[in-house]
Amino acid sequence: MSQQKFYDVYVSYPPGIDRERINACLLDNLPENEANDLIQALAERPQAIIAENCTKDERENAQQYFSYLGLDVIIRHSLELMPDDTEEEDKVQPIVDQCPVCRTMIDNPEETAECPTCRLHFATATEAVIARKRIEWEEKVAFEHKKQQEIAHRMQLEKLAEEKRLRKQIRAELEEKMEKELGMPRWMSWFKGEKALITGGVILVVVIILIAAGYFLGQSGK
Repeated sequence: MSQQKFYDVYVSYPPGIDRERINACLLDNLPENEANDLIQALAERPQAIIAENCTKDERENAQQYFSYLGLDVIIRHSLELMPDDTEEEDKVQPIVDQCPVCRTMIDNPEETAECPTCRLHFATATEAVIARKRIEWEEKVAFEHKKQQEIAHRMQLEKLAEEKRLRKQIRAELEEKMEKELGMPRWMSWFKGEKALITGGVILVVVIILIAAGYFLGQSGK
């Protein structure tokens, strides 16, 4: 029967994040004394332990809750309960349940060395690497989001144009059908819709020509 594993849970400020904003979030969501103790611990060292000797369920609950509060969560095997032949504390690799760059949840954190989404290698990821890759990832996400918005907008415009064309076609067909049913002369169709504009333009040109012709005839007769 395999020995049950226990874990220690640490938290830290994410790189490049406004710490005062996270502190305010901690004060809003934790009991005042716990929030102040955690803020003080994070002010004194890069990582602060929040739970020891946790079961897997307790570890996952802590990871989910403190990630929600804006902190990075680091999971390590509980050294007190590990076999005697385990490595020293500084050699124990953190267990990453959630990628610190793209926030992808890791299904098998104990067996996963690299994020399947952004390809961050957990064992060698320093704070500087995480900060740089997080910026790159957010830029990529923002670009993809903008591109999708532009595609959706273009498709919407094309849809509206097609709907307008279809409505115009249907209206013309219905008007033609109605004219046939009412027995209207075909020449009257020239005074409906776009044809009316064309007919009006032709009539206007003819009138201008006639007026001009009359004017020149009048001038020549003097």
